[in-house]
Amino acid sequence: MKQVKNASSHYRRLLGYLRPYMGGFLVASVCMVIVSSTSGGAAFLIQPMLDDIFIKKDSGLLAILPGAIVLVYLVRGLFRYFSSLMMQRIGAMAVRDVRNDLYRHMQHLSLSFFQRNTTGELVSRITNDITLVQDAISIVVYDVFREGFTVVALLGVLVYRDPTLSVFALLVLPFSAWFIARLGRRMRDITRGAQERIADLTSLMSEAFSGARVVKAFGMERYESERFKAENERYFNVWTKTIRLNEISSPLLEFIGAFGVGAIIYYGGRHVISGETTVGNFFSFLTALFMLFAPVSKLGRVYNRIQQAMAAAARIFEVLDLKPEVAEQKGAGVIGPVRREVAFKDVTFSYGNEPVLRGVSFTAGAGTITAIVGMSGAGKTTMVDLIPRFYDPAGGAVLFDGVDVRTATLESLRAQIGIVTQDVFLFNDTIKNNIAYGREGTPMELIEAAAKSAYAHEFIRSLPSGYDTVVGERGARLSGGQKQRISIARALLKNPAVLILDEATSALDTESEIEVQRVLNNLMENRTTFVIAHRLSTILHADRILVVERGRIVESGTHKDLLAANGVYRKVFELQFAANSNQG
Repeated sequence: MKQVKNASSHYRRLLGYLRPYMGGFLVASVCMVIVSSTSGGAAFLIQPMLDDIFIKKDSGLLAILPGAIVLVYLVRGLFRYFSSLMMQRIGAMAVRDVRNDLYRHMQHLSLSFFQRNTTGELVSRITNDITLVQDAISIVVYDVFREGFTVVALLGVLVYRDPTLSVFALLVLPFSAWFIARLGRRMRDITRGAQERIADLTSLMSEAFSGARVVKAFGMERYESERFKAENERYFNVWTKTIRLNEISSPLLEFIGAFGVGAIIYYGGRHVISGETTVGNFFSFLTALFMLFAPVSKLGRVYNRIQQAMAAAARIFEVLDLKPEVAEQKGAGVIGPVRREVAFKDVTFSYGNEPVLRGVSFTAGAGTITAIVGMSGAGKTTMVDLIPRFYDPAGGAVLFDGVDVRTATLESLRAQIGIVTQDVFLFNDTIKNNIAYGREGTPMELIEAAAKSAYAHEFIRSLPSGYDTVVGERGARLSGGQKQRISIARALLKNPAVLILDEATSALDTESEIEVQRVLNNLMENRTTFVIAHRLSTILHADRILVVERGRIVESGTHKDLLAANGVYRKVFELQFAANSNQG
């Protein structure tokens, strides 16, 4: 029962997207009423054609009736065209709004949401699930109204022609309704599985295409093809079930209806033989009855399509109903650039039940460089992710000049922060637009100035299209050093008060690292900077170095202080120095 209620609530929510277009919807509905009325009119005209023209030989009616039939179908064709055009356009606009809402909502969800869900799964919800929903809103709504009105019009003809025989026609409806409902619930469950399978398929493709270099390096093309084949087979098997269910509905409904037709022909034929009704009246009734089969059968298929759409709608509304884990407080204010310090006060954080940070406290003065070092998994990246509020601490607070960042608007907070990571992300766009990302409309002179400061201008100018060069997906057409310099130019153009460098040179070769480190030195000047570094040689001149172990700060000081302390930092430094000496 709960599933039925959920399905109906999902459909009501979908239909709510039609509300802005209700004027056009009502006009289309009136057109559909006229179209449906012509179906009843066509069946109604059978009686005078048989009784008055063929039996009574009424030549006057013979002159009129053919024109009436032509007029009926002319009206039917015109209004059917306009109603279909309007309804499908309205449906397409409503689906456009659903897609926009879903994408907008996803953009405002917290970073943890994107870490829990694969790219393929999210893309599938916006593409495959929306496609099924589009079917429900545009085509299905049109069919429900048109065929529903047609059923009403034809039932009106049946009752008018012979109320007694109409009872036989109506007796099969409860059986048909029960069958359709049972089939529809099964269809919804199977379609949900099919949508999950296609999401898995999309994820697999996205992963394989993104990792094409690794796939080819390890000679795993055949393996990936077999993985895809197996996943595709699972999707095929589930989808085949939906086809079987969809196609069985019409034959079974027609079989159920045949009992009613048989009874009607028997009793109606007896009435004609006994003279209780005319041949024309009975054939008009029978014509309306046979015409009734098509819309009733179509409504059965439409119900199945609605159930398919409801499975997709449930997946869409699962996302739309999610609340961001990091949200602005009511009355959040605008926070300005850091003037004095950034401080962590007894900060704790966990991923689920796994503690990551335990009582972290430190202060970074404005304009200083704070380096954070430690083993992988120690909590370094988590610490800096709390500054722009990618996550919120479970306990304690992060403060800008004594102001808890949770009391600031996300826009004003993140406007103060620039981030450069080892995993550079560039959009499949021009170099110019990648540098100016987030600052659309920036004059070309400022973009070039940022590129020059990042030592990127020369290599950009050497490219055939210069700043208009499209870099490819994730910057695939550029080298690692080139991508990193564009990323730094982007941060320079933003001109942030607080800068986060998360192992910004660890993925580069030695030559590129030297070049990029020179650029980073320019970038860090006069900014409150947090540097996560694997190579300690890059943070020797930091104003303060924090050594993190298992979520706690175990040592703190300058490079000289920490060497003199003869603790964890000194051991790591000596190991790296010895390794570098051996390599040399």
